[in-house]
Amino acid sequence: MAYHRTPYVESKRAEARQRLVQAAISLMERGGWREVQMSAVAAEAGLSTGAVYLHFPSKTDLLAEVYRTQAGNELHVLTLLAEQPVSAADRLRAGIHAFAQRAMKKPRLAYAIALEPTDIEVEEVRLHFHAEFAVQFRRILDSGVAAGEFEVADTQVAAACIFGGIVESMMSLLGAATTATGRPAHVKSPRQAAALIDDVVAFCFHGLGMPPARPRSKTPVRRASASRIARAKR
Repeated sequence: MAYHRTPYVESKRAEARQRLVQAAISLMERGGWREVQMSAVAAEAGLSTGAVYLHFPSKTDLLAEVYRTQAGNELHVLTLLAEQPVSAADRLRAGIHAFAQRAMKKPRLAYAIALEPTDIEVEEVRLHFHAEFAVQFRRILDSGVAAGEFEVADTQVAAACIFGGIVESMMSLLGAATTATGRPAHVKSPRQAAALIDDVVAFCFHGLGMPPARPRSKTPVRRASASRIARAKR
């Protein structure tokens, strides 16, 4: 008779797996992919190295799951923003700001997820998620074109340009030497960080042929996204 795990055993197993993934993410925040070693993850999670291999037969399996978890969280945030009942311009602006601001808060982790070289299997997962991010930006552009907000000949190309521009402009800078505070060396204050993000927004909107008018304070997209994102992260 085959053994079937009880719900309690399954929940404990899932809890341990999630604990290992979060431990790996914490290590990435400090030093990127090279810090994610099986023994280091076990120590960070307070578990044995054997427990790591029980859930992840190889390091590559662990790295791929770490990428899916972290990139999935970021994609979920962008998807929520893309669905807000406001103008396409407000959604696009909010999406760029959210992506960039979250990257600035954890620059080492953001760089590792977006650009830092890693195992080929993880690179394949990365390419899949990059395509999914572009899909969400295209959704926003398509609705903007339909509403007469944007004049874009090919929204697929434009979405790829926007996402690629964000990644290259923000992440390449985040991959540079950082200060003790964890910020890029050339970013000394929140005001400078905000100015950097505004430059990225301005460039993206310029490509769409419209000025990046700043949203009014407490716009619906900010209120809605903040509450839904908070619930989604619980």
